[in-house]
Amino acid sequence: MKKLQKNQTKIVLIILSILILFFGTTYAFINFTITGSKKQIVNAGNLDLVLDEDENNLYIENALPMYDEVGMIQEAFTFRITNKTSMDTAYVLKLEEITVGQPLAREDVKYGLTKNKETTIDFVSNIVDNVIDEGVILENETIEYELRLWIRDTLEDETLIQGKSMGFKLSLRMSQTEETAYRETLLNGCDPILSENLVPVTIQDDGNVQKANIYEEWYSYEDKLWANAVVLLDKTKTYREYEIIPEENIESYFVWIPKYSYQLWNLGNYNSLTSINKNNIHEIPIRFGLENTKDEIQGECTTPMTFGATGNCKIGDYMTSPAFISFDSTGFWTGKFETGYKGATTKVEAEVNSGDSTKIQIKPNVYSWRGITVGNAFKASFDYLRDDESHMMKNTEWGAVAYLHHSKYGSATEIRFNNYRDSMTGYASVEAPTLGNNEGISIPGNLNGTTSDVTLPYNTEIGYLATTTKNITGIYDMSGGSFEYVMAYNELANIVGGNSDILAHYPDFFDAPQWKKYYNRYQSESNQSYYQRILGDATGEMGPFGSFTDPTGSPRHITSWYDDWGLNMHRVNPWLGRGGQYERGIESGSFGFANGDGGNGPKASFRIVLTPTN
Repeated sequence: MKKLQKNQTKIVLIILSILILFFGTTYAFINFTITGSKKQIVNAGNLDLVLDEDENNLYIENALPMYDEVGMIQEAFTFRITNKTSMDTAYVLKLEEITVGQPLAREDVKYGLTKNKETTIDFVSNIVDNVIDEGVILENETIEYELRLWIRDTLEDETLIQGKSMGFKLSLRMSQTEETAYRETLLNGCDPILSENLVPVTIQDDGNVQKANIYEEWYSYEDKLWANAVVLLDKTKTYREYEIIPEENIESYFVWIPKYSYQLWNLGNYNSLTSINKNNIHEIPIRFGLENTKDEIQGECTTPMTFGATGNCKIGDYMTSPAFISFDSTGFWTGKFETGYKGATTKVEAEVNSGDSTKIQIKPNVYSWRGITVGNAFKASFDYLRDDESHMMKNTEWGAVAYLHHSKYGSATEIRFNNYRDSMTGYASVEAPTLGNNEGISIPGNLNGTTSDVTLPYNTEIGYLATTTKNITGIYDMSGGSFEYVMAYNELANIVGGNSDILAHYPDFFDAPQWKKYYNRYQSESNQSYYQRILGDATGEMGPFGSFTDPTGSPRHITSWYDDWGLNMHRVNPWLGRGGQYERGIESGSFGFANGDGGNGPKASFRIVLTPTN
C-alpha cells in the first residue's frame, strides 16, 4: 500500500533535553546526580509543559535504590502538563531520543511513568513510535507525571558505569481535536465516524494492522485507499498510534463507505430477457457530500426510494444513493469480509443455524458462517453492536458498495472471485474465471479448490484483485465465496417471510414502522421483473439482460456487466442474495444477484453494516 503523507497542520513540538549522570559504586547502594535547567515553563500556544524544579539544579545524592524483578529503581523527576485553553485538547507525550554511555546499552534501562500519582505506565526502550502517553486533557486540567528509571542488575563489574551518562529528550504535541483530526477534502464532510467500538487502523500489504494516527492522513479515497477500522476481541486492551494490533485480538474488520450521489445512466425498466449490451459497462461518476440531491436543483433528482419508481429522475441526473437516506447517515461501515463463525475449525463447524451474535467474527482466513436462515442472520447482526446500529446488509447498501467500487475511487474493473472450496474468507482465484455451470465446473477447467495453485489469500498480489479497490484497503468476498443474503424481500411471497423464520424472532417485522429501515421492500412477479428495482440497488440498472445455453446444455441468465448472474426474487423465493458462490465461475460478481427462499442453505452467508452517528 502506498505510504500516506503526514498531515502537519497545527502540530506544535517542544523538546526538553535532560541529562542524567551516574556515578556507580555498588549494586546495593548507588550515588548519582540528576542535573537539569532551572525552573522553566515552556509554552506551546496556551498549552504549557511545566518542568517542576526548585531554583537550583535538580540534585539527588546518596539516593537509596529500590528493587523489583527488573532491577534497581530510582525516582528521577516530576513535571506537569497544564491545559490553559478554553477547550479539551488532545496530546501526545513522547520519549524522542535516548543516549547511553558504554557499557550501558538500551536494553539495560527501563523507564516508568506515574500519572497523577495513581496510574503507573511502564514502558521499555522499544516503545512504539516513542509514545509514552497520549489522551485528551480537559480544559484547565493539570496532569502530573513522575518519570522513573530502572537499571538492570546484570553488569559483572558495577564500577564500569562510573562517570557514564544517559541522556533523553521529551516532546509534547498538542492538537485541538475538532480542528486537526484528518479530513479528506474530497469527501465534503462524509469522513469516517469512529465510535467507542471502532479502532481506526491502517493495513500493510502483508496484512499487518497498525492503529492509525487520526491526526494524519490515514485514508485517501482520491488514491483508492479506503478507511478501515477494527473491533477488538479484548476491548479493554488499548494501543498507541502506529502500534501493531495482533490478529488474535481482532474480532472484526470494517470499511467506511462515504455518502455520495451518482450519475444515472440506466433507469432499469426491463421486464424480460433481451440481449446483452456490454457497452453499458463504464466508470460510474460519483460525488461525495452531506446533502441529498433534489429535483429543484439542475442536474439532480430526489431519490425515489421505492421499488419500480423513477420519480423525476432521468438519465444524466445525479441521485443520492438510497443506502444513506434510510438511516440519515453520512456513511456506513461494512464488513470487510463475509461474516465468519467464531471458533469454527472446519467448514462444517461454520454451518450453524443460530442467531447468537457472540459467534460473529469478520476476518480473513476464517470459515464463512453458512447454513443460517435470514431470520437468524438478521438477529445476530442486529444484536452485534446495537450502539452502532448494527444490522444485516440491505440490498441498497450492497448497491452503494458496488457503485463506489466501479467509480474512479474504486477499481472500476471486475472483482476476482473467491473460489476457495471450503468457504474461507478473503481468497482470490489464481486464474480469471470463465463461464461456470451447475456442476461447479468452469469452462475450461475446474477453477475452485483449496491449494495455492488455484487460490491465494487476501494479503497477496492475487488476493488484492479480489477487492473493490485492487489493494488491501478494499472489501473482499463480493464475488464468489458464499452466496450472501441481503435484506431484500418480495411482498408477493406465497408464504409470509418465506423460509426465513424472521417472524419467530420479530412477529411484527413486516408491519411495525420501526423495522422498515432495516430491509428493502419489493413486489416482483418473476425472476425477470427487473423493472421492480430500487434505483441504486445495482440490480435493474445493470441491464439489459440476456440468456443463452452454455456448452453443457445448462441455461444461463446473465447481466450485461461482467456476465454476472441476474435472477430476481419471486413468490416462491422471496429473498435476494448477492455476489455468487465459489463454484459459479464468471457468474459470480459484485453486480450479480439471485433469489432464495430465506432458509438455511449450506452455501448462504451474510454481511454486517454499522451506521454510527456523531
